[in-house]
Amino acid sequence: MVISEIIRWVRYNLRYFGRPPWDTGISPPELLAFIQKTSPGRALDLGAGSGTNMATLADAGWETEGVEFAIIAVQAARRKLKQLGHAPKVYCHDVTDLGFLANQYDLVLDIGCYHGLSRTHRVKYLDNLEKLLAVNGTFLLYAFYSHGDWRVGIKEEEINYLSTRYRLISRQMGLDAGINESVWLDSKI
Repeated sequence: MVISEIIRWVRYNLRYFGRPPWDTGISPPELLAFIQKTSPGRALDLGAGSGTNMATLADAGWETEGVEFAIIAVQAARRKLKQLGHAPKVYCHDVTDLGFLANQYDLVLDIGCYHGLSRTHRVKYLDNLEKLLAVNGTFLLYAFYSHGDWRVGIKEEEINYLSTRYRLISRQMGLDAGINESVWLDSKI
């Protein structure tokens, strides 16, 4: 790990001593709508945080696994899932290095992880994604939307690039906390 990655890891862990603003404890309506219209299968949550969305999926009959960078969040997710009677398959790992996962997934969910990765890490992430998604698998991505050279966010040209790799089913623009532009992408492999 390079120094910048260590600093990032420490910062994310420190944020989980409190309640980070991105960890609302509520699954978003876009995920709930997807669950209602889709038969359960195997799901992977990348950037799983404290396990809220994993628990929602598991409650709906999905077999879930999650990957999270912050060990404090991983521990919280494992506790939450166990208390709800679900298998706590949450791994403390980097989302750009997922060779340890042996399964393919009907759903790969990312709510706010991808948009914080560096360009180099985004390439590795997408290479992993192609190996992890099952045939006809769905990739649900929520990210901040960026018009310019903002460090965190996804730009229009990147969405266009993703659309060349995956079949874009829907795109929904919004505002995160009424402030930051955001986008939901629903794609199939």
